[in-house]
Amino acid sequence: MDHIQGILFALAAAGYFVGAMLYVLATALRRTPLGTGGTALLAGGLALQSVALALRGLAAGTLPVTNTPETLVFYGWVFALGYIAIERLDRADREVLRPVGAFAGLLACAALALASSPLTGGLSAPQPLVPALRSHWLVLHVSLTLVGEGFFAVAFVSSILYLVRERAAKRVGGDSQTRLDRISYRAIVVGFPFFTLGALFFGAVWAKHAWGRYWGWDPKETFSLVTWLVYVLYLHLRVRRGWRAKRVAWVAVIGFLLALFTFAGVNYLVRGLHSYG
Repeated sequence: MDHIQGILFALAAAGYFVGAMLYVLATALRRTPLGTGGTALLAGGLALQSVALALRGLAAGTLPVTNTPETLVFYGWVFALGYIAIERLDRADREVLRPVGAFAGLLACAALALASSPLTGGLSAPQPLVPALRSHWLVLHVSLTLVGEGFFAVAFVSSILYLVRERAAKRVGGDSQTRLDRISYRAIVVGFPFFTLGALFFGAVWAKHAWGRYWGWDPKETFSLVTWLVYVLYLHLRVRRGWRAKRVAWVAVIGFLLALFTFAGVNYLVRGLHSYG
């Protein structure tokens, strides 16, 4: 089964990479069929990776998100999932979404490649879990948090594209900018409830189960809260203050960079209860 999983993960990574290249060509050549092919390959990669994750989960007896390589694999999956979901919601904006799809595909491919590299130890056979990780609350905590971050990744790329194109506003139509701004907002609106439930609510429940308290200002808990507050600020500025475009785009960028630091940087730079292998 491990061999089958490896093949499926490799095929998924290839689908993500080739799909991303088709999106690049579709954007450069303005060819809709290439963009359609890119979406088909990303969706196919997502399907293959879903099967591989299910097989690994059956072998492990839990959702495979209990160490760094497994979590990276799941991270790649949510990048693709977030993009495909937003494209389905924003069918009218598919032309604008193609560069976002290219980045999403490359991020997903990179996550799978890094998970299997010597830098993270690679994907070995599932091992018995330490007591703190034997909990369905952990599964809900990690999976929902990362699903939320998958949508935040779409908002991040859309915001980066907005900021890059904003510097060349004379050569890019305002309608394209408006649509990128709308895509970022929609991705954050979809991802925020997942992140809130996973990072804060189920994270607190798991902390109670594992360590006997709901909150202890562990570094990862603290940075998760800071990340959540940045997205609260984004929604407040966007909905209540009516901010648009460049100002909120920077908030979306900062939010996802904080999410990435919380996911990876805290593990390696700050020691805490969440510093598993």
